[in-house]
Amino acid sequence: MAPRRQCPRCGARKSWILKDGRRRCVQCRFDWRPGRLPLRLTPQRWRALLRWFVRGIPSAEIARETRLDRKRVLRALTVVRLAIMRSAPADVRRAADAETSLVPRGRARHRVPPQGSTNPLRRRFATLGLSTAHRRVWAEVIPDADAEQLERLLRESKTRRSTASPGLHRYAAFVFRGRLHRLAEPADRSSIPFGQIEAFWAYLQRQLRAKGGIRRERLGLYLAEFAWRYNHRQLLPAEQVRELLALIRQPIRWNE
Repeated sequence: MAPRRQCPRCGARKSWILKDGRRRCVQCRFDWRPGRLPLRLTPQRWRALLRWFVRGIPSAEIARETRLDRKRVLRALTVVRLAIMRSAPADVRRAADAETSLVPRGRARHRVPPQGSTNPLRRRFATLGLSTAHRRVWAEVIPDADAEQLERLLRESKTRRSTASPGLHRYAAFVFRGRLHRLAEPADRSSIPFGQIEAFWAYLQRQLRAKGGIRRERLGLYLAEFAWRYNHRQLLPAEQVRELLALIRQPIRWNE
């Protein structure tokens, strides 16, 4: 029961019970009711929103179909993507915790061009890391320090094995300036079948191009969404809605 008492705003685990049954966080003094879904939306509203989300409908269409304010829909979609990101394997989740605190305020917000486009501003491309775990594929933004090392090694025309530095062993491949580069497998990990990563990258590339451009600070959230859609593509829409509803019921850190 301890994880359910985690503060949904700051993530602190210490709180006390109020007279009306709510809990108050010791750290940020936020009051919440355990078991309540985020944004104070009813389960019926969440199911209606998720039914359109799994179909890939834009936020404006979701707002019209659910009769919710679009800003509220955008916040709800952010909660969904953050919940998906926190469901990733442990190593990916550690990178997600460092990469996303939702939208950092006061920071320049530039859009990352879609991978594989002909935009001349190549320096704005984010370097992506692709990995596999438990027969599923994942994608995340590689930190700038590792991305610079990859760029330097590629320029020096090193071998593929030399490209895999200790900090990059968890990746099966990486995407640099729109091109996929497979990494050599460590000796203690089984070889990944050829085509699995390539098929995922082809799907991911189509999704990124369709977006036309994503803000760098939100790119990790969209990568998590696309990976989740790819991994659950065999499920029926109703089953996907149940999976997402279970994810957002778990306590996660999000900003109101």
